[in-house]
Amino acid sequence: MSKLASGGTRYAGLDLIRCLALLFVITFHSFLYNGYYYTPQTGGLMWLAGSFRWLSVGCIGLFLMLTGYLKCENTSIRSCYRALLTTGVGYLLAAFITIPIRHFQFGAEHTFTEWMTKLFDFSALYYGWYVEMYLGLVLIIPFVNMALKQITKTKHLLCFAGAMLVLTALSGATKWVIFPDHWRVTYPLTYYVLGAVVRRLQPKLNPFLGIGCALTMAAILGAFTVLSTDGQLSEALTWEFADIWIVFIAVCLFVSLYRLNIPKFPASVLAVMSGGCYGGYLLCHLFDAWVYDLYPQYKNPEKYILMFICVTVPIYLASVFSGIILQTLTDLILPKKKKKAKSEA
Repeated sequence: MSKLASGGTRYAGLDLIRCLALLFVITFHSFLYNGYYYTPQTGGLMWLAGSFRWLSVGCIGLFLMLTGYLKCENTSIRSCYRALLTTGVGYLLAAFITIPIRHFQFGAEHTFTEWMTKLFDFSALYYGWYVEMYLGLVLIIPFVNMALKQITKTKHLLCFAGAMLVLTALSGATKWVIFPDHWRVTYPLTYYVLGAVVRRLQPKLNPFLGIGCALTMAAILGAFTVLSTDGQLSEALTWEFADIWIVFIAVCLFVSLYRLNIPKFPASVLAVMSGGCYGGYLLCHLFDAWVYDLYPQYKNPEKYILMFICVTVPIYLASVFSGIILQTLTDLILPKKKKKAKSEA
């Protein structure tokens, strides 16, 4: 175990969650390349693939809950805003690596002005939207933390989390409108608050039960998707990061893993890998765009599992390794006193 900035205990399970979240990100993106979106949603194999996909959609929730857990006790504006610098420098380094590769290797030819526009609207990276969202979240984190600090009663804290869920997650429970969805776009704040609630209350959930609940929900969503259409995914019943069923998956996984007792050696490996997850997220799209096209024979439901083992997992490991290098470069660029502001993205 290591120590949090506020002096509390930091469990190795937090590193496991960050590493798992990146694996889920890369798994979720693999469905963009394996033909899943253009394959009829019929049969047991598509149910299994869809269930695995719905499980991986919990990736963003895990990252944001982790941010809430780690940052919720910090009310210093200056300290919180240091993460803007670390996150921004990481993005710029990743963009300077990505732009030449996209331009010369992948055929995304744009003028210098167009690339500069993409750099500042966060589309220089295929998955740069998360960085844009995270930077905005960081701006309000100290003020949210100040509000959370004033909530001293457990029932009020739970009511706040419940209100956020109603505002952002409930409207997506079904295809029918059961609650206005005007505030749905603020779902990152909901996940942040949920992470803060976990930090404050320290709930315990048996890992087997929590993981089992997450897998069961993913299987149910996969079944609804397959049963709702005989056509492609665009015609089926689907959900997004903000929706209540995906929140359920993320919360179950987080609460079951964050205090998991992990032996010393695996914990140290996870700690090293965790340091490369942000950079790995920024750079994984390069491996996605390159590697999947090398294995067109895997683009059918019968070989999705083989593709995950032989392609997706190696992409994950390569992304983590690249992320560690990127984080090292970021630390070298930033002043030493800024190093403590490691991005929780």
